[in-house]
Amino acid sequence: MKIFVTGGAGFIGSHVTDALISEGHQVTVYDNLSKGYKEYVNPQAKFICGDLKDKLKLIKSLKGFDGVIHLAAESIISHSLENPEEHLKKNINYAINLLEAMRLNRVNKIVFSSSAAVYGELKNKLAKEEDEKGPLQPYGASKLAVENILASYFHSFNICSVSLRYFNVYGPRDDQLPVTRAVPNWIKCILTGKKIQLYWEGNQTRDYIYVKDLARAHILAIKKCDNLKVFNVGSGKGNKMIEILNTIFKVANKKVEIQNLGERKGDPNVLVADITKIKKQLNWHPTTNLPEGMKETYNFYLNNKKSLERI
Repeated sequence: MKIFVTGGAGFIGSHVTDALISEGHQVTVYDNLSKGYKEYVNPQAKFICGDLKDKLKLIKSLKGFDGVIHLAAESIISHSLENPEEHLKKNINYAINLLEAMRLNRVNKIVFSSSAAVYGELKNKLAKEEDEKGPLQPYGASKLAVENILASYFHSFNICSVSLRYFNVYGPRDDQLPVTRAVPNWIKCILTGKKIQLYWEGNQTRDYIYVKDLARAHILAIKKCDNLKVFNVGSGKGNKMIEILNTIFKVANKKVEIQNLGERKGDPNVLVADITKIKKQLNWHPTTNLPEGMKETYNFYLNNKKSLERI
């Protein structure tokens, strides 16, 4: 297939691009490089430096594609709290620009990068796709809004979609600026001997999924994009954040001082995926366990000075 990947120069997008190319697909990456890096774009992919706000460029660029994987978005939760209006407008309006360019070019398949943030505080032990949604911050609200817009484009214009609700993703190349995710920040602290900043004393429970496992889910999703679907993508296992940190300490064979920062707005206490649906319908399951994935991630930054300096 000929696939158009928005945000393909970023952390997750570059791994998705690699996975697509390894399976023989033709890939065009569309990215403004505001958070990604050209060096992470697979050399076998065509690269277009473009912005989702540029409607005419999108329409021109999308001619002749079989499907779209949409990863480009404002993803920093703290930014969504500091400037909610701008955050919501970008994530929602730019998705509409993309869908309109697809509609005009008769491209009728899209895999959307959604988020577990659509759920908010869980009422059950595991998040199921049909559970009640209650985003705790504008970021999660923007993802849920786009899911609903995708539903409208399916029913009105027959544009099929698969929304993948990511849980906590980690792995190599997670150095988009500003770096806010825990794992790359903690790895840098360990490698440079600085204090690690920890919220909630590390007692929150999270579901961590390795980026290459996540990338593989996108390949299966674009192949099965034939109506309107939503899937959780996680490990299906919960770990307290302090357990995640201790795993990194063990991989690094080194510890540094921890500074507890207390509570943080917009954080649910527990967020773990029920992945029964994606296992059954897409035949997907994670293959990388936490120690293996953390070792690969730690070694990436240990051996890539330029990436380490970014975070």
